[in-house]
Amino acid sequence: MGLREAFASVVASPGTLVPVLRNDPGEVQARFGLSDAELAVLAGVDGDSYAFMAEESGAKRRIHLSVGIPRTVGELTEHHSGVLDTFLTTTTLREDPDDPMGVVQACEQLLAFGGLPPATADFGRFELDQYLLLGDSVAAEACRPGRFAQSAERLPQSAEPPLILSPAVRVATYGHDVTDPGAPVRLPRVEVTVLLQRVWDAPLRAYRIGAGTGLLLAGCDGTRTGREAAGAADLPEAEALSLLERLVSGDIVRAAPAVVHQGRPTS
Repeated sequence: MGLREAFASVVASPGTLVPVLRNDPGEVQARFGLSDAELAVLAGVDGDSYAFMAEESGAKRRIHLSVGIPRTVGELTEHHSGVLDTFLTTTTLREDPDDPMGVVQACEQLLAFGGLPPATADFGRFELDQYLLLGDSVAAEACRPGRFAQSAERLPQSAEPPLILSPAVRVATYGHDVTDPGAPVRLPRVEVTVLLQRVWDAPLRAYRIGAGTGLLLAGCDGTRTGREAAGAADLPEAEALSLLERLVSGDIVRAAPAVVHQGRPTS
């Protein structure tokens, strides 16, 4: 702890910490491990300034949330505004070089926030998964036209290669049906597995898939052939292989890159 954390905490909760800072500064000093000089800096800011900074900080976080999970923010604003307002006035963002804009951090903090309805949190995770896939440069390159070409007819060969998911694909499971046409207002409580696919110059695709397909895709981990992945799935082999052919032709599943082993030849 230190001055930076203390300042962020006061900005996040000025109505709670400013009175403590004024009436019992020693408590704040002990809580954050501040020196006398650091405490003087913290106490030197007036309450109105802290309130203004808190309002500005909350507005910035709302923008971050609206970028990453806009429909979730709309649902909260319409039906759970108290939860959203409490979040905006009691949390702060930390600097993260992997998330310089702060969008992902703000969204993740909200989705883990106490009081958020579980169904809304599930839909928020679904939206954030889409945002992350759309912002993934590897996924963008993977779906570029001409970057991948593979015939599904080659799949069921005796020397077939191990299979992996395309980098432009994500598979996730949610506790509510985030694909329901009424979402995010209507979110039936049922576990669903969703396949997200990024497609070049087209909207992101979302497919609700069954348990067997989910197991089949989980088996495409770069270590198993199509037949081995089919054997691990809860599907008849012929059905699983036929499905794999369609997944390969749709660039959802690919042959794993060959591993080149380097070393001195043995005599």
